[in-house]
Amino acid sequence: MRRLHLLFGLVGIAVFLGTGVYMARGFPGLYGTNEALRFMYRANHIYLLLASLVNLALGIYLRPALPGWRSKLAAAGSFLLLHAPVILVVAFFVEVPKASPDRAMTGIGIFVTLLGLLMHLPNARAQRQHQS
Repeated sequence: MRRLHLLFGLVGIAVFLGTGVYMARGFPGLYGTNEALRFMYRANHIYLLLASLVNLALGIYLRPALPGWRSKLAAAGSFLLLHAPVILVVAFFVEVPKASPDRAMTGIGIFVTLLGLLMHLPNARAQRQHQS
């Protein structure tokens, strides 16, 4: 799982750089005079970086889960975290150009990142107590 997080983190950062190039070459043509749309592009661009960095950090620091319910919870959290950058990339290209304040996919991507990370906490806490 650790290698998968590392891979998704590195690929996500590469995609983040790609979306940066996309915006640099496409602005102001992408948003015209609509500054709100410009900020939506930038926000989703940063959300993608956030989800990718969380995966990268887990790829660097993740330890094998302790047996029991904590390992299952951490595995489910990893599943969510691996999907978060994918959701946010799709939101970047599908939701943002519509310039709608209703951005369900973006919200889901951020929520999935938060929930996935929180699902790793019980295992991390148990490992700290186990080492003491």
